[in-house]
Amino acid sequence: MKKILTIVSILTVAFSLLSVRASAQDKFQSGFFLDNYNYGYRLNPAIMSEKSFFGLGTGNVEMGISSGLGISSLIYPNAAGDGLVTFLHPDVSVDEMMSHLGKDNPFGVDANINILSVGKRRENKFNSFEINFRADLGSSIPGDLFRFLKEGNSTDPYDLSAFYLGAKAYTEIAFGVAKRPADGNLTVGFRLKGLIGLASTDVRFDKADIYFNNGTIATDVEGKARFAVGGGSLYNDENGDIKASFNQQNLRPAGFGGAIDFGFRWTPFESLAISGGINDLGGIFWKYNSVAKAADQFTFNGFEHIGKDTNYENELGQAKDDLLEIANLQVIEGLEESGFERLAFTANLGGRLRLPVLSFISVGALGIYHFDQIAPYWDVRGGLTLSPLRFISVTANYGKNTQGNVLGLAASVTVLFVNAYIGVDTYADRVGIFPVEGVNIPKYGGVPVPIDPFRCKMTFGLNMQFGQRYRN
Repeated sequence: MKKILTIVSILTVAFSLLSVRASAQDKFQSGFFLDNYNYGYRLNPAIMSEKSFFGLGTGNVEMGISSGLGISSLIYPNAAGDGLVTFLHPDVSVDEMMSHLGKDNPFGVDANINILSVGKRRENKFNSFEINFRADLGSSIPGDLFRFLKEGNSTDPYDLSAFYLGAKAYTEIAFGVAKRPADGNLTVGFRLKGLIGLASTDVRFDKADIYFNNGTIATDVEGKARFAVGGGSLYNDENGDIKASFNQQNLRPAGFGGAIDFGFRWTPFESLAISGGINDLGGIFWKYNSVAKAADQFTFNGFEHIGKDTNYENELGQAKDDLLEIANLQVIEGLEESGFERLAFTANLGGRLRLPVLSFISVGALGIYHFDQIAPYWDVRGGLTLSPLRFISVTANYGKNTQGNVLGLAASVTVLFVNAYIGVDTYADRVGIFPVEGVNIPKYGGVPVPIDPFRCKMTFGLNMQFGQRYRN
C-alpha cells in the first residue's frame, strides 16, 4: 500500500505542475433551504437575512473541491482479486483504463474566506457589506496523458492540448441592497463587487501533440504561460527550467475588476416564495508581467524508462521531469500582456413553500447552472427544512447534477446573540473504504474516499446577530 500511495503522490505532483483551472467556485446551495442563515443573499441578493448581523474573520468560510477523477480511475483490483494495482500495472489494459477517463479530466479547489461582513435588516429593506478573500486553482488533465504513461512506446500520437493550468487570488469588496415596497410582494436585490487581483497564473496549450518512437520524443506544441504577481516574475534557469522570483519591495495589485449579482424574490402568498438570480457577472483585468511561450517543434531523447518493465516507484520521478521538458516553456524577456478573465458565473431559480398548518416545516426546490469555461455543470435538488424554534433550523436536500446524485445537509443555531452554522453540499455516487497502512479503525480499517468523480462544498461560520427578527 505504501508503494501505491507513493506512486499516486508522484503522479499528482506531476499533473499539478502541468495542468490548470477547473473552477469550483459555486455557491453554498444548502443555504437556500436553511432558515436563520445570514448569507443567503450570496446565492440571490434579493434574499434578506432575518436579522442584522456582524462577522469578523469567521463570519463565513467556504471551501470547495471537485474532481473528474476518482480512485477507480487510478487504482484497480489485481488479477488475483486480493489487492490493488495502479493503472500503470501490465494487468490493467489500455482500453479498461481509458474507459474510466475523459478527453479532459478537471480538478479544482477554491476558498472564499470572509474577512468582514455587516448586514442591516429592516422590515422591507436589507443592506450588506463584505470584504472577502477568494482563491481558485485547479487543472484539466488530458486522458491521453494517462495513455502516454501507460503505453510509452506507441507510435500513435498523443493529444495533450487539454492541459489547462491556472490559479488566481483576489480580494472582493461587495455592497448589496435588497428592497420591497411596504405593500408589495416582490423583492429585488443587487450586489456590486470591486475586485482587487493579488495573483494569477495561466497556462494554455492550443496544440500539444506528442509522438514517441524508439525512445525519441517529437512534439508539436503551441501554448504559453502568463504570470501576474506584483513584484514577481518568471525566468529560465541555466538548465532551461522555468522558475519564479519575487521582490517584496515591488508588491502591488496585479489586476482590477468588478462584478454584479442581481435577483428577485416573489411571494404570491405568504407561505410561498419564488426566487431567481445571477451571480458573479463580471471579471478581472490582469496585468501579466511575465510571459513564456512553448517551442513550436522539437525532439529529445527520454522516457526510455517508461514501458511494461518499468520500476514505477523509482522512475516516475524522472517521468515527471520529462513531462516538464515536453512543455519547454521559455520566458520572453521584456514581454508583458494584459488580459480580461471572466468569472465563472451562476444562474439559479428556486422556490420554497412553508406548510400552512405546520409552519415550522418547509419544502423547496432549487436549480442552478454554473457557466464555467472548463467544467460547466447543472444541479437540481429538492429540500426539506425543520425550524421548530426561531433560533434552530436544520435542512436536508437531495437531487441530481451533471455527475450524478447530490446531497446537502446544513444546520443553524443561535444562542443569545451568537449565530453559528455549518453545512455541506456533496456529490459522490460511490464512496469506499480505502485501507491505509498504519491506520487501524476497528469498524472500517481505513478511511472513506470517493471511488468515482466527486464534488464537495463545505461552509461554516460564527457571527453576531442583533436587532429585531423578521421572517422572510
